[in-house]
Amino acid sequence: MPLFLITGLPGSGKSTACAELKNRGIEAYDGDEDKLAKWYDNKTGLPIEDESRVRNPEFLRTHSRDIARSVVEDLARQAKDKTIFLCADPENEAALRDLFTHVFALVVDEQTLRHRLATRTNNTWGKLPHEIAYSLALRDEWFASYKKFHYDVIDATQPTRDIVDHILEKTMALR
Repeated sequence: MPLFLITGLPGSGKSTACAELKNRGIEAYDGDEDKLAKWYDNKTGLPIEDESRVRNPEFLRTHSRDIARSVVEDLARQAKDKTIFLCADPENEAALRDLFTHVFALVVDEQTLRHRLATRTNNTWGKLPHEIAYSLALRDEWFASYKKFHYDVIDATQPTRDIVDHILEKTMALR
């Protein structure tokens, strides 16, 4: 069975989609909630245990938010017997792409993204101006990647139920 990635910028609805999948009894993991994603020092390659107090602009230039390949390989092994979803936006996604059967990319317009980051309560990312700027700076690069690698791009301003229905319909067709 396959391992699927649901990716998108912070605030695009990955955690909400993950919660909906779990509510439907489907195995899904949230990169943040399940603590799979970590900040890594770009020079040493070592993870940072508590970045919340030091997530300033300099930190963002010298660190990346990644998921260790071994973590995703373990999920891929588990997915041999069942379908699993990983809902995350690792910056090292290119190095993990070969482990996924298919990738879904949740996209929203800039105004929606700004609103969601400002009002969400499940994550502190995006509350500071430099964090919003960081996410928006990645936007064009990530959108180009979605097209280049033929991700299934989904308008994430739709109701969550409709988004997850689309994802599940597509995954059934890919099996």
